[in-house]
Parts: sequence; structure tokens; C-alpha cells
Amino acid sequence: MVRPPYPSLFWSFLRIGAGAFGGGMAALPVFEAELVHRRHWLTPVETTETYAISQSVPGVIIVNFAVLSGLRLSGKRGALVAAVAVALPSFFIILALAALFTGHWENRWVAAALSGLRPAVVAIVAGAALRLGRNGFRSPLFLLAAGASAGLMLSKILGPIPLILLGAAAGLAIHFLRRKMEAAP
Repeated sequence: MVRPPYPSLFWSFLRIGAGAFGGGMAALPVFEAELVHRRHWLTPVETTETYAISQSVPGVIIVNFAVLSGLRLSGKRGALVAAVAVALPSFFIILALAALFTGHWENRWVAAALSGLRPAVVAIVAGAALRLGRNGFRSPLFLLAAGASAGLMLSKILGPIPLILLGAAAGLAIHFLRRKMEAAP
């Protein structure tokens, strides 16, 4: 793989940061559009794996993704460039909103605009979940695990953190079992 030059990496992650509205899950289509389809730096599977790891560790998902992708693409400096670039648009947008709307959050026009954004964000998150599933479910076992996890979380039996830990433990157990079976004569 050819390492992308830092200016290209910076502009790509700046575009991602500027177009990723609605949080980490909603950013997945933007990651794919820029890094997989436009730049061809990552494959869909690499994007899904990096995204899954980004969700599994503390912090802002989009920044976690930028760090991991930048590290994969251009090493430690690439991780720094990607993280700074992806965070800049949000920083300036929040700064502008704070300056414009200080004391006006209860304004009916502002409230109406924010309530109109909610359904769009739900649709973006649902689309991202379907993309993750398409790239991540390579066997019926994965589909079954996803369904069981969704059921456990929606019924409030387990929260996201225990599910992430259980998923990581299950993945490691399956990996070790496969290696043990491959090593056996």
C-alpha cells in the first residue's frame, strides 16, 4: 500500500469531519465515501473493522476512527494529521453556534430546526447499521450474535459496554479455537 501524502490525508479527513453530522454511527457512510470509494485507501472490510474498534474504545468515535485510519495509512504522524483534520470542522461549527445561539436555544425557530434534524439522524444511523452488517456478517453465526445482542440491549438486560466486552471475548475465543484446530494434526 502506498502511503498517502500528509496534505491529501489532511484534506480527506477535513472533508470527513465537515460532512459527518449526527455522531459516530452517522459518519460511517462519509468514511466509506471518502476512504473507500473516492481515495481507495481502505477496503470496505478494513473500514468496518476500524470502525468497530473505534466504537469499542472510550472517546469520540470519529476521532478514534481518524486516529486508527491515519495510523494504518501513514503511521503516527498520519494519525495526528487525521485526528486534527477531522476535529477542526466540529470545533469551528460549535464555536460559531455558541456565539450565535447563546441565550437563544429556547427560540421556537431554533427548536423547530433541531427537531427536524432528529429523523434525518435516525435514518443516517439506520443506514450505517445496515452497512456495518453487510460488511461484517460473514456467517449466520454473526447474524445470530447481532440479533441476540440487539435483543439483550433493547430489552435492557445488558448495556452496550458489557456487549462490547462479550463480543471481544467471543471473537478472541473463536480465534484461539480456530488456531488450536489448525495446529492439531
